[in-house]
Amino acid sequence: MPSRHRPFAWDVLFRSARFFYLLWGGMLLSTLAFYGRLKLPAFFWQWPDLCRALMGPWGRALALGFGLVMCLAALIEVWELVDRLLVRFMGESER
Repeated sequence: MPSRHRPFAWDVLFRSARFFYLLWGGMLLSTLAFYGRLKLPAFFWQWPDLCRALMGPWGRALALGFGLVMCLAALIEVWELVDRLLVRFMGESER
C-alpha cells in the first residue's frame, strides 16, 4: 500500500521546523565546541576517563564536526524546502 503524502502546509511546516532546529543546534554546538564551553552533566562524571576523552581535544573536534554536519544538513533542508515551494507556486502559476 503506497504511503499517503502529507498536505503541503504540514510538509512546509515540518521542513521549516527541521531546518531551524538543525541550524540552531549546529551553530550552538559548533560555537560551544570552538570556544571550549562544552559542559557535561554531573551524571557522566561517574566515568572520569570518558569525561576526559569527551572534554579533550578529540572530543571537542568531534562536537565541532557534529555541529558542522548539522549546519550542512540545515543547508540541504532549506534547499529542499525552497525547491518544494518553487515547484508548488510555479506549477500553480502555469494553470
